[in-house]
Amino acid sequence: MAIIEKINSPKDLKNLSIDQLNQLAEEIRLIITNTVFTNGGHLSSNLGVVELTIAIEYVFDLPKDKLIFDVGHQCYTHKLLTGRYKNFSTLRQKNGIAGFPRMDESEYDVNTTGHASTSLSIACGLARANVPGQIISLIGDGSLTGGLSYEALNDLTSFNKKQIIIVNDNDMSISKTVGYMSRYLNGLHGSNQAFEEFGLDYLGNINGHNIEELINVLTYAKNCKKSIVLHVKTIKGKGLTEAELDPSGYHGYSPKHWEKPSFSKIMGAKLTKMAAKDKDIFAITAAMEEGTGLEIFKSQFKNRFIDVGICEAHAATMASGLAIGGKKPYFAVYSTFMQRAFDSILHDVCLSNLNVTFCIDRAGVVSSDGETHQGIYDVSFLRLMPNMVIACPKDSIELEQMMDFSLDYFGPLSIRYPKGNIRLEHSIHTPIELGKWEKLTNNNSDIVVLATGAVCVSVACNANIALSKEGKKIDVINARFIKPLDEELLMDIKDKTIITIEDNVISGSFGSAVAEYYVKNNIKANLHILGIDDKILKTASQEELLADNGINCEHLINYINQL
Repeated sequence: MAIIEKINSPKDLKNLSIDQLNQLAEEIRLIITNTVFTNGGHLSSNLGVVELTIAIEYVFDLPKDKLIFDVGHQCYTHKLLTGRYKNFSTLRQKNGIAGFPRMDESEYDVNTTGHASTSLSIACGLARANVPGQIISLIGDGSLTGGLSYEALNDLTSFNKKQIIIVNDNDMSISKTVGYMSRYLNGLHGSNQAFEEFGLDYLGNINGHNIEELINVLTYAKNCKKSIVLHVKTIKGKGLTEAELDPSGYHGYSPKHWEKPSFSKIMGAKLTKMAAKDKDIFAITAAMEEGTGLEIFKSQFKNRFIDVGICEAHAATMASGLAIGGKKPYFAVYSTFMQRAFDSILHDVCLSNLNVTFCIDRAGVVSSDGETHQGIYDVSFLRLMPNMVIACPKDSIELEQMMDFSLDYFGPLSIRYPKGNIRLEHSIHTPIELGKWEKLTNNNSDIVVLATGAVCVSVACNANIALSKEGKKIDVINARFIKPLDEELLMDIKDKTIITIEDNVISGSFGSAVAEYYVKNNIKANLHILGIDDKILKTASQEELLADNGINCEHLINYINQL
C-alpha cells in the first residue's frame, strides 16, 4: 500500500521515518503531475514545495497551528495531506477540490485565497485576534515584490504575538522574479542582518528539498520565542525535468491544445508591431509576461518592456508617469488582478485624463481557478471612473482594430477580452468609431440582442442561427463599446424588445448602463438584462459556469422563445 493512502491528516505524518517521508514526497509528486496533466492546474509551483509542505505539517500541529498560503497556487501537497487524497482526482472540476485554499472546503484551509502578498496581513490579523497555536506564513519571493507584504512587515512590530514567516525562494513568481528584493534575497547567506529592521530573526540558506534539514529548522522555529524568517531555497518544477527547465511554461498547465491563437498572443503580437513604428509605446506587466502575451514584445523591445513584479497599483501609477512624460504606456493585466489597482487607475490615471491603455486579459468568466480569479467585476468598477473608455472586441480582427484605434485615441482606455482561444471569427468588421456599435444582422426584428464581448457576441450569433432555422428572427448588435454607449442606436431601438447579455455581474454592468440611459431619458423600454447575479462563482469549467448563469446559446434561445 502506498504511504499516501494511510495519510488522513497531518497527525499521520508524525509516525513516519525520514525515509518514509521521502517516499511520500515522491508519491505526491507523481499524483500531482498525473492529476494536473489530466485536469490542468498549477504544476511547477506545487512540485517545488512538496518536501517543504510535508516538513511543515510534520512539525506543526495543524489545524490548531495556522498555515497561511500566500497566493495559494502551491497548496496541492497540503490538500493531499489533509484528508483530500481520495477526491484529489476532482481537482479544479465542478463540485470538486479547488485549486486554491478554500475555507469552506476544509478546516485546514485558514483562508480563501488566490491573490499574492496577502499572507502576512492575514497573519497580523490572526495574531491580534489571539488565535490559539502558532501562525506560519508560507510566502514566495515573488509575493515579496508586492507592497502589501511590506505594509504587513511594518505592522509586525505593533504586537507581541510570535510569527513564523517561511520565504519560499525559487527565483520565480509566475515569470522570473524581478526587482531589488529578488537581488537582495539572492545575496543573503544565512547572516542575521536580513529583516532586522522589522525586529525579526533570520535563518537562511535552507535546502527546501531536504526533509530532514527542514524538520530540524522548523522545529527550532517552533520552539523559539521570537518571530522569525526562514529563507528556504527551492526549485520550481522540482522532479519533472521539463517543468524545471521551463517553470513559467508549466506554471499553469492546460491539457487542451488550442488550434487557434489566444487573445493574449494576438494582443502581444499586435502591440509589438505597433511598437516597431512608434518608439513612445511601452508595455507593462505585473509579473505576467507570458500570461499576457508580452514575451514577444520583451524579446524585441527590452528597453520598453517593464515588469514591476506583483505590484498592480504601482504599475498603473507608474504608467501615469510615463503618460505625463509623453509616452504611450500599455498595461496588460488580468481582470482579477486589475482589482488591486482600483485607486491608482481612478486617482492617478482617470482624474487627470492620462493617455494609458489597459489591456484587460481574462475578462469575464474564467474556468477552473475558482472564485478568486473571475474577471466578472471590471466593467462595474471601470464604468464609474471619469474619462475611462471601455471596449470589448468580438474576435481577433476586432482586437487588432481596437489596438489600432488606441494609437490615435488620447485618454484612459480599457480593451477587455476573455481567456483562451477565439470562439468565433465573424465576417462583418466595420471600422472602429468611439462609442459606435456594430449591427451583425439586419432582420428588422422586434427583438434586439445587445451582446458585449467575444463570448456573448458568439452566444448571440449562434442563437440567431438556431432561431432562424425555426423561422424566428432576432437582430444581434455587437455592443463593442460599454462606455460610451451608442446613444443614437439605443434611441433607434427604444420601442423594441431589448436583451442585453454579458459575462459580468449585473450590478454596475453594461445592462445597467443601458437601463440608466433609458431612465435618464424618461423612456420606458422593454429591457431584459442577462448577466451574472450577485453570487460567487466557484470552481468549474467556463462552459459550466456560463450555463449555470444562463449565459449560453441554449438559455438565450429559451429566454427569447418565452418572450
